Amino acid sequence: MKRYISSLSILFVFSFFLTNCAQEDFDIPKLECTQPDLKVNQTVAQVKANANAIVAQYPYDDSIEAYVVSSDEGGNFFKTISFQTLATPTSPAIGFSVPIDATNLYIDFRLGNKVYLKLKNQYTDINYGGLRIGAIYVNSYNEGGVGRLSQNDYKKVLFPSCTIIEESQLTKATTIPELLNDANLNTLVELQNVQFTADAVGRKYYEESEDIGGGTNWNLMDQLGNQVIFRTSSFANFATKTVPKGSGKVKGILTKFGTDYQLIARSEKDVNLTGASITPFFKEDFEKVVDKTNLSLPGWTNLAQKGTPVWKGTVYNGNGYAEFAISGTKVVSNVAWLISPKIDLDIHTNEILTFRSAQHHLDVDSPLNTLDVFISTNFDGVNIATATWTPLKTTVPKQATPWYQFIGSGAIDLSTFKGKVNIAFRYTGSGKNAALDGAFMVDDVQIFGDK
Repeated sequence: MKRYISSLSILFVFSFFLTNCAQEDFDIPKLECTQPDLKVNQTVAQVKANANAIVAQYPYDDSIEAYVVSSDEGGNFFKTISFQTLATPTSPAIGFSVPIDATNLYIDFRLGNKVYLKLKNQYTDINYGGLRIGAIYVNSYNEGGVGRLSQNDYKKVLFPSCTIIEESQLTKATTIPELLNDANLNTLVELQNVQFTADAVGRKYYEESEDIGGGTNWNLMDQLGNQVIFRTSSFANFATKTVPKGSGKVKGILTKFGTDYQLIARSEKDVNLTGASITPFFKEDFEKVVDKTNLSLPGWTNLAQKGTPVWKGTVYNGNGYAEFAISGTKVVSNVAWLISPKIDLDIHTNEILTFRSAQHHLDVDSPLNTLDVFISTNFDGVNIATATWTPLKTTVPKQATPWYQFIGSGAIDLSTFKGKVNIAFRYTGSGKNAALDGAFMVDDVQIFGDK
């Protein structure tokens, strides 16, 4: 005999089942945090002051505290955490990094999380200007440095607290010139009024053809000609996204490799370019120069007024620029001019000139070994001496500027000049006097204006 169960009975049973499941399975437990029982008895500032380029073991039973500012959730950071102290009105934030042989560190070390670090028997060093704390690592050349804390040890050194503060309390709004300083390494910064350079816009954040050590370096620039590297790892979850146009804010952690400062974003959300791009009406990035040859570009004049050497094209790490290096030539006095093509200033208004320059082997700040910039309205393309050259007030590298570090010229006002003009870069130096044989490089000459 067949038995039938009514649909009403089925509905009753099903409802009973759902009701009980909801009561038993979906009660969300309250999350609890156990505060580490550690007493902070040392400052990050003092630890950094005592560290140096030679790796050393920390002997004292000290503890410090700092806040997490990096994250490996987006894949742009790998087996490392950047920490910084909380800035005060009298003390800027101090950053440092801790390399760790583990991934998914963001799960236990959230952004803004205060973390305690036990220092006893750990190692410290200063690497490219930044403080590192971790284990010891010795390479094949028997050179020591701070290495990664092992998976078994890092939780015995790092202790997340129950305190998590807003990211805004850790972020420093800054400009590119202010940013390029070792004091800012491993800290969270936000650049304002910046944009990606034209060669990056529309490309991918990471491109295999532009790979440098597992990542791609594009540049961010401001309106004054200053630039900083924006680096993206091939493992970043936004690596295949398109570099946006526009201007605005970019946030990230400042790092350094060699002499190159690099801004590392935690995620694509750190890039917020909502304003309009600013496009120069004249631009020379020297990307078409031939390495180690006399610079020859359409419209540009390259002349020696004293001596015989002239400006050369140089390509380093894929970047082309103009360079004058006189060392070893034994020329008593050399004056060399690199002069732009004619530029029509009647088409635009409020014109602003910017460029980047760098130096190396500069021993003194002297007019006998320097880079000067001029403008002329009557240069005939050949005769330097018969033209009228007006000096322009610019920012150029000094002896104290780190070698090969490009700096921005500042905004050079050209609005009072009319007609067709030439911009000239004049090198003065000596190949015989060792104190006056420094070299200068010029890149990214741009002029902006209103239409």
